[in-house]
Amino acid sequence: MTAIQKTLLFILQRAPYGNSATREALDAALAAAAFEQNVQILFTGDGVWNLLSEQDSSSINSKDTSKMLQALDYYDISDVFVDEISLQERGISATQFAITAKTIDGDTLKQLIKTADCVIAL
Repeated sequence: MTAIQKTLLFILQRAPYGNSATREALDAALAAAAFEQNVQILFTGDGVWNLLSEQDSSSINSKDTSKMLQALDYYDISDVFVDEISLQERGISATQFAITAKTIDGDTLKQLIKTADCVIAL
């Protein structure tokens, strides 16, 4: 019996620290990819802060989320997107990212959500 592949879109919209939403979403995305699901990840709102390289979370006794992001390649998760408007509002450039993410506009963002079989927003 073959498994049915679904497209799962994980929307990360919270800052990397102060809650466990990012870590839980990334754990779920990695688990879904391990079961051969088509996983897409979208960073929007304060979630774009997760993409920054050289994060130092040692002062708050938390693990660096950018290291979790680097595991995406090992699970063949290459559809990583970031909301262009969220970046502009926060003065962040794609050159500051710890991983490669495709910058998308509002129309493309809407299309991603529309075409996904399942959307998980955290």
